[in-house]
Amino acid sequence: MNAGTHAIGAIATGTFYLTISSLPITTIYSPEGIVFTASALAGGLLPDICQPFSWIGRRTGILSKLIGKIFGHRTITHSILFVFFMYLVVEGIPGVYGTAIQAGLLSGIISHILLDMLTTRGVAILYPIKYNVSFPVTTKTGSIFGEGLISLLMLGWIIYYAMGLA
Repeated sequence: MNAGTHAIGAIATGTFYLTISSLPITTIYSPEGIVFTASALAGGLLPDICQPFSWIGRRTGILSKLIGKIFGHRTITHSILFVFFMYLVVEGIPGVYGTAIQAGLLSGIISHILLDMLTTRGVAILYPIKYNVSFPVTTKTGSIFGEGLISLLMLGWIIYYAMGLA
């Protein structure tokens, strides 16, 4: 999936999470909601840090190249191990803003992994076991029809949420 699809997916997953959780965030327009949304966006792009030519990879330079060289693409940063590691990194941030960062970042990362499981290549979700997993129905990365349809569905949910219908 492309960065734009991952950004839309992060917001869609984040807003869905807000509807089913008991987080003290009442709206994405509140200060803590903005922190949550920014964290979800960051989380939605973060797993591609292993790809030097990705949106985040171009901004992290040598770190991206190092991670890519050591682990490869769609391995450790697209795994349950990475979700757990990032949880440990952010779990100690206190207060409502800490909660917003934790929930946003993790929902963004999870959305990224799930979206990449919709591609034919899949992800090594059980890394270090190097077996790629994908959903039964997949699309090609960058596909105007497949990726476009997925983006439209997620945008529909975001609009539904923003209108207060969720």
